[in-house]
Amino acid sequence: MPAGVKVAVDNAAFAFDKLYSYSVPPDLLPFARVGARALVPFGKAKPRMGIVLECCEVEPDDKLKSVIDLERGEPALSGELVRLILLLRETTFCTYYDAVRAVLPKNSRLVPDAQSGGIERASGGHLETVYLYEQPPVLPRLTEKQRLVCDFIAKQSHTAAEICATAGCTRSVVERLAEKGIIRRMERTREDETYRRFLGERREIPDLSAAQQAALDGIIAAFDKEDKPGTTLLYGVTSSGKTHIYVKLIERCVAQGRGALVLVPEIALATQMIYRLKELFGARVGIIHSALSDSERQIQWENIRAGHYDVIVGTRSAVFAPVRSLGLIIIDEEQEQSYISEQNPRYDACAVARFRAKENGAKLLLASATPSVESYYRAKNGQYNLVTLCERYGNMPLPKVRVVDMRAELLAGNSHHVSLYLKQQIDARLARGEQAILLLNRRGYRTISMCSKCKTIVKCHNCDTPLVMHKNRGLYVCHYCQRTYPIEEICSLCGGKIQHTGVGTQKMEEELEALFPDARILRVDLDTVQRKNALEDRLEAFRRGEYDMIIGTQMIAKGLDFPNVTLVGVLGVDQLMLMPSFRANERAFSMLTQVIGRAGRGSKEGEAVIQTVDPENSIIRLAAAQDYDRFYEAEILMRKAHLYPPFCALCAVGVMAVKEADAAGGAQEFAQILEKEQQQKYPDLPIRILGPAPMRVAYVNDIFRYRLVIKCRNDRQFRDFLRECIVIWNKGAYNNKAKLFVDFKNELES
Repeated sequence: MPAGVKVAVDNAAFAFDKLYSYSVPPDLLPFARVGARALVPFGKAKPRMGIVLECCEVEPDDKLKSVIDLERGEPALSGELVRLILLLRETTFCTYYDAVRAVLPKNSRLVPDAQSGGIERASGGHLETVYLYEQPPVLPRLTEKQRLVCDFIAKQSHTAAEICATAGCTRSVVERLAEKGIIRRMERTREDETYRRFLGERREIPDLSAAQQAALDGIIAAFDKEDKPGTTLLYGVTSSGKTHIYVKLIERCVAQGRGALVLVPEIALATQMIYRLKELFGARVGIIHSALSDSERQIQWENIRAGHYDVIVGTRSAVFAPVRSLGLIIIDEEQEQSYISEQNPRYDACAVARFRAKENGAKLLLASATPSVESYYRAKNGQYNLVTLCERYGNMPLPKVRVVDMRAELLAGNSHHVSLYLKQQIDARLARGEQAILLLNRRGYRTISMCSKCKTIVKCHNCDTPLVMHKNRGLYVCHYCQRTYPIEEICSLCGGKIQHTGVGTQKMEEELEALFPDARILRVDLDTVQRKNALEDRLEAFRRGEYDMIIGTQMIAKGLDFPNVTLVGVLGVDQLMLMPSFRANERAFSMLTQVIGRAGRGSKEGEAVIQTVDPENSIIRLAAAQDYDRFYEAEILMRKAHLYPPFCALCAVGVMAVKEADAAGGAQEFAQILEKEQQQKYPDLPIRILGPAPMRVAYVNDIFRYRLVIKCRNDRQFRDFLRECIVIWNKGAYNNKAKLFVDFKNELES
């Protein structure tokens, strides 16, 4: 039995991040296990929480500090999740405990108990007190109310509220029985009520079309061959019925006694998927996403860990769910950037899924109508299995697409942001009782406010970004730091008149109400879905036909299935292709293709209208034709010519500081360290350094931000090299003036 443990300690700085060794007192030795939560002394500070990541032998003369307390019962983390923590630290350059925070829900990171001096056992609102009657050897005399209570809880425990409601008694009756030892108090995980109000009757698992069955057979054949790659890419056009294939794979996995994990990129899609799977698999389905409260997330996590749920649906963070005997991972819309975390640790959920699939001997399915260029390249080159689904479910044709030149509209005297053709099509749908979706990926009312005289743009004082007018609030809002300002009509610098231009979803909603006064219009953007469950409430109301059209941002562009939607309008496509990123064309093509696919998903033919000032743009034309293969051929040639993924990895190193000189100087110093270390210690390591330069938004929330980009080969040698450079930088002059972070921009290799 080990006499010592190595612990990842909370709140350890990167420069001092390591596993700290502690001896284990004899009375705690039975609980010294990898994955257990621990309370340990740390320096002169108060005791800190940690996680045991390694058990070891210690010598008597090691003079180690002793662990104060260790978690009883089953360790919080399995061996697989512990290995995942180690991988995250190596590949994302976070601290050990940053990785722990990603894997454990907030309420599981227990805190020291000030009264007992050990670990606080209860971890929040996910627990509830219940009561159970166990008949004693000598039956006590009971009043009628007390007897009713005991009879009610004789076979099953219940909460005090449930007991009082059934037995018609007060809480004092229950408490008196507990004090006398006649009934027993226990704590249990609260019964989960997430999405309970949406549950309907169980449905049968649907039959597949011939094309779907062929795709399913191809996936299963690839899964079952040991000499095949462990990952399969399902490339299926929009509305081809990929979800039906997921269901069949999940059914097969569950029948084998294993768990299935389904990742979706947006909460709206998670909600839609959970409804479908609950209708098919009932109470076996759990969910994890960021809209859940801490208590709800903890309830889900505990039930998954206990094996009560074996079909899990969620967004990015659900990839860490402690699924027992994991057998299948499905990543829907695998190309979406929302699978990459922008906070520490900056992990890629697809990479984590690959690791977990390998650890568990599970199968991994990536699926999309517009796969990422990297994934499709790997499939084409045999690194992934490739299965295609080329026809829509029910043999419905792809939507007709019309590209409208908005320059011609303006010359014709149409000053509205809805073209004459799109207006005609909306009128026709309204007359037939059909629905429409309009995409405008900008929220707010007016997006730019500029002085007509000196041309100064009204910007946030904390950020280098234009303020957005929100008319309903009567304020400017910074979409980066959320600070608000009074709306200005006169320039504070020269006294000129402020002109408000640019169109957001609020302004578009107002214009649509004027153009279609009898239409019921629903706006869906970040401003309208702040309330808990607001997004699913709105989408469900639209599904029921309470609204005729949606105007919304990218959250309505993909994955949603509304059978009565026969028209899609894209109102602001041009800015998508102007982003300063090598992925701009890929993202624009994907969003256009996905939103076009929202039309005609039922029995009625669909149409899409794309409004643009550049109608001959090749990306727009290829998206209109739903021609992913031609897009990929052009894009992969560009990537190869300019050395972008998949032909290299991109590693971005950011430096942030209160003073711009420190951010710029810190980034420049890191670039010099990279060059020096590469020349002296790693001369054979191929890297190209771009920058440093200010980030696209260089000043956010009073912090200046600079970065440099390294084109590299993401392997262990490069990661060792980069970690050495970070250690050197942390010992330099800018460590106390600036903060450095590392962000890989493509899938990490394990």
